[in-house]
Amino acid sequence: MKKLSLIISLIFVLLLFGCGSSTNEIEQEQQEETMEVNDSSEEVSKEESSTENSVTEGKGDLTLQILKVDEEAGVSIDDHELYQALQAEIAADPKMGDENDFSLLPYNVVQYEDGSKGLVFLAINRLNEPIRNLTFELTFGHQDGEYIFEDYVVDLPEDYMGVLEADGAVPFFLDISDEDEALFERLTPENVYIEMSNFGIDFAE
Repeated sequence: MKKLSLIISLIFVLLLFGCGSSTNEIEQEQQEETMEVNDSSEEVSKEESSTENSVTEGKGDLTLQILKVDEEAGVSIDDHELYQALQAEIAADPKMGDENDFSLLPYNVVQYEDGSKGLVFLAINRLNEPIRNLTFELTFGHQDGEYIFEDYVVDLPEDYMGVLEADGAVPFFLDISDEDEALFERLTPENVYIEMSNFGIDFAE
């Protein structure tokens, strides 16, 4: 019985040693895998951080410009309510606009002195060169197919807009009806539809 007990004890010790060895190996492997995962996560994090930094560094802060026709009329940002509001909008998000592209920000509705209304768009130039004499077709409205503008030809000649510098933004106005204004008030970032096509553009020297 003692011999049997001794053999059983030896087997039990060997089993404990074997399990302990296996457990240590598993723990070591898990630690190595954890280190590899952590290293991989750090690499991904560094890559994402580098990408974010390069995107951020790729776009300068926007500069608000005055329409040439307004500038010739003596308008300045400091003494004009709309330009002041647009300046505050840009200050809140100076990196807005698609990199290496031209984009639009539908801003707000304004009422003219004669009672008619217009929709203000902010034209944003993120191209690497100044642009002028800009034309394109605009479709803008609700993604369900109800539009304020559909294939509407927008013409922004130099004698109206001036030269839009790189990293520059300038407002322009399109006439709308009361029904158009009601639709604009219903638009949200989730349901808005905007498309530009058939561009004509001159690059200023």
